[in-house]
Amino acid sequence: PCASAAMTKSLLLTYVLWLTGGWFGAHHFYLGRDRHAFVWWMTLGGYFGIGWLRDLWRIPEYVKLANRDPAATEQLKEKIQRNAKPVSSTARSVGQMVVSDALGYMVLYALPLDVIPESLLPLAAIPVPLAVAVGKPATFWWVSFGGCLWRVVRNLFSAFRVRPTLVIRFPLPVFWSSLASSYMFNHHSKRWRLVPRPQRSLRWRLLVLAACCLLYGSLWASWLYFNCSVTDSDGTQVKCRHSLRHFFGSPLWRDFKNVAHELYTHLRHHGWRELWRLLVDALDPQGEASALKVLGLPASATQEEITNAYRKLSRRWHPDRFHEPLQKQEAQETFIEIQKAYETLSSLKSRRLKKNIVERENPNAPRVEF
Repeated sequence: PCASAAMTKSLLLTYVLWLTGGWFGAHHFYLGRDRHAFVWWMTLGGYFGIGWLRDLWRIPEYVKLANRDPAATEQLKEKIQRNAKPVSSTARSVGQMVVSDALGYMVLYALPLDVIPESLLPLAAIPVPLAVAVGKPATFWWVSFGGCLWRVVRNLFSAFRVRPTLVIRFPLPVFWSSLASSYMFNHHSKRWRLVPRPQRSLRWRLLVLAACCLLYGSLWASWLYFNCSVTDSDGTQVKCRHSLRHFFGSPLWRDFKNVAHELYTHLRHHGWRELWRLLVDALDPQGEASALKVLGLPASATQEEITNAYRKLSRRWHPDRFHEPLQKQEAQETFIEIQKAYETLSSLKSRRLKKNIVERENPNAPRVEF
């Protein structure tokens, strides 16, 4: 074995990697579990963090196996003697289905169906059950489906039992293909790996992992370019590649660029503290800006102006002035909004007045922000 294989894996470092890069499989790559790392990267931490959280109490066992701990090795030998083939836990079985379905659907949605003639759909669909079959061994860490070619063929054959044309037209058979492949894999294909995997250099492992990530990323790119679409207010479907091109000329993008430029300019001249203050004001945590907008008042409005605006708008939008049911309901909602705005502004004015009085009477007292 190479020197890197003989290096003892640290439990503390594994937990640090789990905490900082666990959603992308960093701790599994460190322990030499490259397949596990890829699946965690592909599914964002084992199906959006579920597997990542489970690793919290599984990591000590993973570290012992990576270090060829005698007790862990003896326990594994007992498992092999007790069971002719690895037992499928519920978590691992669910993981197989999730990864297989994810790969199958990803390949399906990445196919450029608009440019493929209907007569070639059966051929175009061949990669779908192939991806489903590949997803099974990818989620089984301690076993091998290699050694005898017929084991692999059986697993693939089960995935292909669902007709590829049906997979194209009705995506649900991807699930049935995955289920058939899972049954065949668990009952006929898997077996214990009695010989350790050959040790690879770090460069080779990174190269293989990067190639897998690029391949999976290309599926997303194909889906975004060929099949991704959005529906506008008229019910018209527009390809994402077309809408993205128009987005950079849209008012939203122009406004965003202008705001970003203003923020950058303000940061250069006034620093982070002032920028943070502006950000907090823009978020309107106390609802002051929204209340002022409801009453149609400037930020410098006095309590008297607030009261006058409230009375004027309350008379105008009082529900008793309306008789139509829809108009009455709209007036009721607006009236409640006006009342809330008045209460918000009056409360803020009162608190600030009390603060100013306290500061005048006790200039050295700690400042209380409202």
